[in-house]
Amino acid sequence: MSAVGSEAAVLATAGPETQICGLGGKTILPGFIEAHGHPTAEMNFIGPDMVDIRASVCGSAAAVLKRLHDAIDAAERAGGDAWVAAFGWDPLLLPELPQISGDFLTQISPVVPVSVMHYSAHSSWANAEAMDRLGIDRSTPDPGASQYLRDAQGRPTGEGKEIPACMTLMGPNASAGPADFDAFLAHELQRTSAAGITTTGDLAFHPDDYARVAAFMASCAAPVRIRSYEMSGVREEVPPPGQDPVVGAGTDMLRPVGVKVWTDGSPWIGNIETSFGYKDSNATRRIGLEGGHRGCSNYSREQLLAICRRDYAKGWQMACHVHGDVAVDMVLDVFAQVQAEFPRPDGRLRMEHCGTITPEQVQRAANLGVCISFFVAHIHYYGNVLVELFGERAEDWTPAGAAVAAGMKFSLHNDPPVTPESPLLNMQTAMTRATASGQILGARHAIGIEDAIRAQTIHAAWQLFSEHEVGSLEPGKFADLVILDENPLEVEPSRVGDIRIAQTWLSGVKMFDGDAGPALPHLPLSSARQSQMAFSNG
Repeated sequence: MSAVGSEAAVLATAGPETQICGLGGKTILPGFIEAHGHPTAEMNFIGPDMVDIRASVCGSAAAVLKRLHDAIDAAERAGGDAWVAAFGWDPLLLPELPQISGDFLTQISPVVPVSVMHYSAHSSWANAEAMDRLGIDRSTPDPGASQYLRDAQGRPTGEGKEIPACMTLMGPNASAGPADFDAFLAHELQRTSAAGITTTGDLAFHPDDYARVAAFMASCAAPVRIRSYEMSGVREEVPPPGQDPVVGAGTDMLRPVGVKVWTDGSPWIGNIETSFGYKDSNATRRIGLEGGHRGCSNYSREQLLAICRRDYAKGWQMACHVHGDVAVDMVLDVFAQVQAEFPRPDGRLRMEHCGTITPEQVQRAANLGVCISFFVAHIHYYGNVLVELFGERAEDWTPAGAAVAAGMKFSLHNDPPVTPESPLLNMQTAMTRATASGQILGARHAIGIEDAIRAQTIHAAWQLFSEHEVGSLEPGKFADLVILDENPLEVEPSRVGDIRIAQTWLSGVKMFDGDAGPALPHLPLSSARQSQMAFSNG
């Protein structure tokens, strides 16, 4: 980006080959940043080889079951190695769904292998045929901190909790093969660009994907930058930053910045560690729990400390998924200790989601220099369910306002594919604290529009160690822009999520046009990123 300012000041920098784009009163913002995304996972979870059974797509339990049965029928006709894999099982938004289990899937498909993943990606199920083909039996060890659930005799039931067990149970359809990898990733990043996003974190990055993603980024004008966080435990040792033999220090399009740890699990399956129990409600029973249930973390304090010592000491940023308030205390204790043992001026330790974190814990995090990426989209999509599950504790869900009060640089995210990429709806939800039905949860934790914009732009860039190049409109930074039909500073907070994305630009190249769709899905790099652009709002 060469210049930012008034129309006259910007046009004074234009040369004979500069393209002039009049915006007709539309609004330019820095390209939105998804601080906590999963592009290399989402491209498979809702890719062409998966059956999409999310509540937001199907709308009813009957439609979910029909999609499953239709896919099974098609697989039976195809024969051979056909495998049915579905993503998005959601008994909370679709309470008419039957109780799922490995036995249930075997009943509906005794011949075709069938795998189903919970929409949170923290649980999955496989039928008997799938388990046989995967070779999972009583002698199969649990992978890392994840587990295959077992019956009283030690036999796997077909249910897995946490990654990588969940991914393994999903079978071959959960991973694009080499021939399809580029097409899957292109489709994923085009969808992301259409949401106005120009940079995304990938907080479940598998090291095997470095070479393929790097090659993709080098071969085409990819519409979105990726900042990767390698999954802890996939390989015994993560090389220090810049020393990976495949990706090295990375580029402005693909750069490793951290290591991701799942401290606890999901509120929707009961494996978050809280100081309080679930309410005795229909919603609690729909997810197979009883009133008073309390979950636990995936790691002990000593185990989490060992992981953070190993990787933080090498220079990596640590990002800990954590929902339960008890687990939050453990993470903060561990972060305080590793910072004391391996002091460095700018560690930017992260906590992800933070559903039941208290305002006092937010303040403690800020005092330690720890930042948070809040999953506020839960309030919009699942706010009414949160009340059923947790009662008055739902009022304090993802208290972004406490982070404003503490002076923290925090971000907002969608955790796609758990909820669709929608930075503007995140901003709206953080400002209104409104559920989809209009119920308000914890109005005292609401934030203003300027803090909401920062949380989806410059503060998210800072969390990704990318604020020097993206996140704001400044000379010397990349011309990563989103153009909106309306100005979010001027519309009612309850309407911000409805603002239309008109265009998305990366490095001065239009990647998405709301009237024409993806603009440059595979443009060669020869000169595309060298274009000079001057924007006028006249």
